[in-house]
Amino acid sequence: MAKEIRLNVLEQGNPSFQAFGLWAHPRDKAVDYLKMDYWLDYARLAERGLFDNFFLADVYGFPDVYEGSAAGALRNGSQAPSLDPSVIVAVMATATKNLCFTMTGSASYESPYSFARRISTLDHITGGRLGWNIVTSYLRSGALAMGRTKLTEHDLRYEMADEFLEGVYRLWEQSWAEGALVKDKQSRIYAEPSLIDPIEFNGEYHQFKAISAVEPSPQRTPVLFQAGGSERGRRFAATHAEGVYLNGTKPELVAAQVARIRGAAAEQGRDPQSLKFFTGISVFVDETEALAKARYADYKKYSSFEGLIAMMSGVMGIDLSNYPLDQPITYEKNDANQSALEMFTRNNQWTLRQVLDEKALCGTNVALIGTAEQVAEEMAHWMEVCDIDGFNVARIVAHETLENFVDMVVPELQKRGLYKTEYRPGTFREKLFGHNRIASDHLAGSFSR
Repeated sequence: MAKEIRLNVLEQGNPSFQAFGLWAHPRDKAVDYLKMDYWLDYARLAERGLFDNFFLADVYGFPDVYEGSAAGALRNGSQAPSLDPSVIVAVMATATKNLCFTMTGSASYESPYSFARRISTLDHITGGRLGWNIVTSYLRSGALAMGRTKLTEHDLRYEMADEFLEGVYRLWEQSWAEGALVKDKQSRIYAEPSLIDPIEFNGEYHQFKAISAVEPSPQRTPVLFQAGGSERGRRFAATHAEGVYLNGTKPELVAAQVARIRGAAAEQGRDPQSLKFFTGISVFVDETEALAKARYADYKKYSSFEGLIAMMSGVMGIDLSNYPLDQPITYEKNDANQSALEMFTRNNQWTLRQVLDEKALCGTNVALIGTAEQVAEEMAHWMEVCDIDGFNVARIVAHETLENFVDMVVPELQKRGLYKTEYRPGTFREKLFGHNRIASDHLAGSFSR
């Protein structure tokens, strides 16, 4: 029996995320991204489509490598300016009952204590519908914005993040024992102090002594996602991730990444099949293939090459303004996002002309263009070949493309028995894995009381 497809909305709180320049399309609503109703309508649409999760990407700083400034990104609204995802999650949760939310949060610049408090608060007010996409910040502009003098070396960022995560795991899982919450009005005891311990943490990069500020949330530890594609990133994901976001231009490349991370998880004593994998797609669907291609062509007229290249330069740490259109982009080791760098250099020899032709509307995602039947068939193929669990569906024209997907592709997937017809009850982790607390073979689970 085919595996059920799980779906996440892929978004970021800015004018252009993956389809750069499309905010200028006459039907696009992203110019309203600062308004609460924009996000409320978005959340209701995703829940109507029975999406599992609304995934909000985020990054500190602006892409400023292209031509040595952030001008190209700002001119085109390319991931700049950008909103705080934790606030957006709180807003969208009010309009939904089953849709879950994953916010991106950096382990590079936060305090474990204050971050754990914010996450626990969000898990409470969403009713246990929260996930955390763990990232290490890769933009030099972000490092400068956060008071650093330079960007921390790539692998060291992961070492620092390992320590940060141990700190938040201990606050979430170890500080308050089961049974610590009494909440008895007659005895006038809210919490039993003997079952609550301060965590004394003395790491190389973080030190604190504190009782976890918020009583245990419905999941304690949120569902943990990660998207690192470098060798060090894969080892990090094998240790910490319950779900992994991957991008690749070909199914076999994604399949190889999945196999490597499952293998690394097994080496660390985790059940390799417990990890869920998702890959990014941008969908252009219509009643006929000709109409879908015409839709793609219409959207492409509004795409911004400068916006795309400004974003890619920032992500890859290479000023692509120095490249002629037909010269392949070459690998230049640096401390930016190594997975994106490898995707466009080592895995494929992309030129800027190819990027313009094939990635103007989908960034690092795969473009699926066709009828609902064709899109569903291609999604089923990727599921089978790649050993993945679902897809991150990106915004192209807000909210038109998601509405088209919900109205056309979702019914086709349901007709094929590949997609649910109603939500399962429970927290995010219960919906995804069938249990509420993080698994005992996970590092966080080792601190559970």
